[in-house]
Amino acid sequence: MDPLIRPGQQLRLARTGTPLTVEQRLGEGGQGVVHRVRLGESSFAVKWFRPGPRTAQFRACITDLVARGRAPHPAFVWPIDLVESEQSAGFGYLMRLVEPRFLPIPMVLNERQQPSFRVLTAICQELVAAMAALHSAGLCYRDFSFGNVCVDPIAAEVAIMDNDNVGTDGGEVFVKGTGRFMAPEILRDEALPSTVTDLHSLAVLLFYILVHGHPLLGVKVDSAYTWESGGNLAEHELLLEHFGRSPLFVFDPRDAANRPVPGDRMLVWWEVYPRFLQQVFTQAFTVGLRDASLQGRVTEGVWRRTLQRLGDCVSACPHCTAEVFHDPDVRGRPCWACRLPLPVPPLLEGPGGTLVLAERSEVTTRHTTGDRGTPEVIARVERHPGRPGQVVLRNLGRRSWRVAPDGEPLKAVAPGQRLAVRPMHIDFTPGRCRIL
Repeated sequence: MDPLIRPGQQLRLARTGTPLTVEQRLGEGGQGVVHRVRLGESSFAVKWFRPGPRTAQFRACITDLVARGRAPHPAFVWPIDLVESEQSAGFGYLMRLVEPRFLPIPMVLNERQQPSFRVLTAICQELVAAMAALHSAGLCYRDFSFGNVCVDPIAAEVAIMDNDNVGTDGGEVFVKGTGRFMAPEILRDEALPSTVTDLHSLAVLLFYILVHGHPLLGVKVDSAYTWESGGNLAEHELLLEHFGRSPLFVFDPRDAANRPVPGDRMLVWWEVYPRFLQQVFTQAFTVGLRDASLQGRVTEGVWRRTLQRLGDCVSACPHCTAEVFHDPDVRGRPCWACRLPLPVPPLLEGPGGTLVLAERSEVTTRHTTGDRGTPEVIARVERHPGRPGQVVLRNLGRRSWRVAPDGEPLKAVAPGQRLAVRPMHIDFTPGRCRIL
């Protein structure tokens, strides 16, 4: 029997026997091929696996994922059902078809028109939320790579593919990971993929998205790669040495031996971010490299809070209008674009943290009450219609606000009305905040 499937061939769903028609091939990897298929009037995708020595065990693992029903998070392109064929050896599984709007991360980061800081931060938040949901379900992802995660740079959404490698901590492992995304202890053959190793891989992926490079790939590693050291064995040994045995963070505060190569864009992007984000990345790639535990690695909860805070810090340079991050720990830091010092922007302080009141910022119930549930947008920051460089708050909620501007009488701001931003106390009902 043919180990692969062909366009025009008929397949069937394992549980219901429903027929599928194979259409064009979408991709191919070491485990098998992915085809578009037609199910009734709808299009889906099927990943078809070549027969192998562990086919039965692999099939059992995917069967378990199918039996779980819905994906832990919408970002996962989850197995829907097993697929069989009478003409081809092997088996496959049905999944939703990933839309063309989802692009590989390197393609997005290499575009001349970079996604905005808000979009980059939102993409990272979505990744963290997806992995938190997966781990809460008792599962680990195991195989982070650029080929497995795509993003929509417009909607700031994520599609996480190849979920056939997902399994439980301590469960049977078919794939240990992908090269430079693997945790050091896996490369050293001291551990198998788990939630803890996922945390390292997640940190690497977040660093790639935000800082545009690998956190362990600097001059020390670069100098070890020569044209004379080619071959699979040499590549494996270099990977093991610099990413497994002796990994060194490119921005390690105590050891500058592996700084980014001169001209590397990591040098520019690292300086764009506030100190609090740099500190979290530093923990991930210093303590986290040595302490492979939930205490040593950066957890999703820490990432969630850090990325929320980062998104709340997006501002604009008043001199050149470039998008910047307000750094609450460094006053007068220069703009990355024009190098002029950045003034402190207007800030909204509330139970849910501090929000920079820059154009297009949104005030949510998370800011006003500290509620961790699904946030509701209650205000948006807009350009002041009569004063260049200043902004107003538009009430998008269903209740009037009570505001007390410094040195002015108490006022009410009804739904739909705008309020010029200046120092004041503001009662959003619920939630009291202060504008500085």
